[in-house]
Amino acid sequence: MKTNMKANLKSIMIFLSTMMLITACASKPDYRAATNGSEGYSEQKIADDRYRVQFKLYSKNVADASDYALLRAAQLTQQQGYDWFVVTSKETFVESTKMEPATSIGMSQSHQTVKHCGLLTCDTYHRPSTHMEASISTGSQDQRKEIQTVLDIRMGKGSKPNDESYNAQDVLDNLGSKAD
Repeated sequence: MKTNMKANLKSIMIFLSTMMLITACASKPDYRAATNGSEGYSEQKIADDRYRVQFKLYSKNVADASDYALLRAAQLTQQQGYDWFVVTSKETFVESTKMEPATSIGMSQSHQTVKHCGLLTCDTYHRPSTHMEASISTGSQDQRKEIQTVLDIRMGKGSKPNDESYNAQDVLDNLGSKAD
């Protein structure tokens, strides 16, 4: 009986670990180029040293979209041969009516009472019973929102002109790990 219980517990732990890993992977936004209005980044050249950078994602955290937009601005700045950029305009749009599927995992342990009756007597047994459940629902449990940050940037070379400007390499060093 103990061996069977240990095997069940091991199976439950493997199942829960797998579900948590899948859930964790699913919750991190992909850092990629957007296609046809999907999540990700896009940019538009405004002038030789000016671009509009956009990043769209589904998240609970509005700051994620801003961080990814800054990261893309830094990458673009270096790709164009510049050292720093200044954000000349910033807008963030939050669409609160969008909902993403929520994942839930549950496990409970209870005792099952079994009664076997013969002609003269009844025997009663108490057995532990484990119940596992995993579900994906489209209800309102998950409050992730569609968030889009739009930055207009001006790029430059040499020393940063002021504290309002960003060194592209510093941004890549500090925010680059978010894209991994």
